[in-house]
Formats: sequence, structure tokens, C-alpha cells
Amino acid sequence: MISDSYICYDIEPFAPDVLVSEAIRKMNKRHVDLMPVVKDERLINYVGIEELENMDAKATLGDMHLYAPILPFVTLNQHLLSALTHLKTLNVSLMAVLDENGTYQGVLKTRDVVKALSSSLGIKNSGSIIVLQVKPIDYSFSDLSRIIEYSDAKILGFFIFEVDGSDELEIHLKLNTTILKHVLATLERYDYKVVRYFNREDPADDMDLRYENLMKFIDV
Repeated sequence: MISDSYICYDIEPFAPDVLVSEAIRKMNKRHVDLMPVVKDERLINYVGIEELENMDAKATLGDMHLYAPILPFVTLNQHLLSALTHLKTLNVSLMAVLDENGTYQGVLKTRDVVKALSSSLGIKNSGSIIVLQVKPIDYSFSDLSRIIEYSDAKILGFFIFEVDGSDELEIHLKLNTTILKHVLATLERYDYKVVRYFNREDPADDMDLRYENLMKFIDV
């Protein structure tokens, strides 16, 4: 779920009566390229800096066209991974957070989500990612962990997904090593089906690289 610790309250949304010139000034000061427009605690639009710069400076935000036919948002009960997928699919830097009643709560910034997830999952650490497919009856984390450790590696993070159209589970493992030959051979010896794996030698300090590795981890 999206807790208060992930929501940015520092960015106050615009009201529809704000002048375009004022919106540009505030967005440049905040170093943001997108802002929600809110009226009576309801999300009514988004405004982008590029569009604003092509408008009459004396116009108001209420004069602008809808950002999209259906305004995107994330909800308080949405998982961070789901929220990140939504943010990156639409290629936006932030998105409004609404509660179950549609009341505006704040914004969720893509950069903050990537940082939180990559930190908690060990994505920023050097290592590798292995993706397995197993039947639920054959899955045991303790057995899998023992096999990985037998190969002189450790599991830093993992996710389990259901595979559409299949009775198998897809398991994503983040390991602390980039040397996978022994690990892969051991997994195959125990009849685990390895469907993908990714190597990375160095820690990712750059946010784009960190996001890239995070997306590999969750296979978005």
C-alpha cells in the first residue's frame, strides 16, 4: 500500500483560477514538469510546463484542455510496484494520489518510488537477477534459499507472480553475485526452470539505471 511516507505533500496542487504565468513560475521554482489541478479536493486536470509555455500568460489553468480523457491517478491501497508501473507506462514524473472516496491526498513522484523500491529490494546493490517458473506445489522458499546458498550466493530480494494462462508461478530472485554458472547449474540439477537471468557488475547510482534494473526485476 502507499503509505504517508511515500506521498509528497510539499507540492501544493494548483487551483483552476491560477494564471498561466504564475503556474510557470512556481513549476520552474519547484523543478517539476507536471502538476495536478485540484478543485474542492477533487482532481480536475494536470498541466505540463511545455503546454503552459505555449499559452497566453494571462489565461487561467481552467482554460486549458483536459490532460487526458481519463485523468490518471493512483490510490492509497495500491501497491508501490503497481503504482510505479502506472507512472512509467504513462511516462510521467508524478501522479495524484486519491483515497477511496476520490479525495485528493498528494502526489507520488516516480523518482521517490524508484528510490524506495530499489533500496528495499537490493536493486541498487551489485548482483544478478534470476527468473524461475515453478508449479505452486513445488515451491518452497526454504529449499530454494538452501540451494542458492549451497552455490555460495545469497538472496537479497524476491517477488512471486502468477503467470497468466499458466498454472505456474514466476519467481524473481535478486542475488548478491554476478557469477551465475554454478547457481544456474545447481538450479537445473534440482529441476528448477530458469526462464531469464540478468547480470550487472557495478552498483547503480544513476536513477535511470536503477529504474532499468528495477524493471528487469519485476519484468515490466
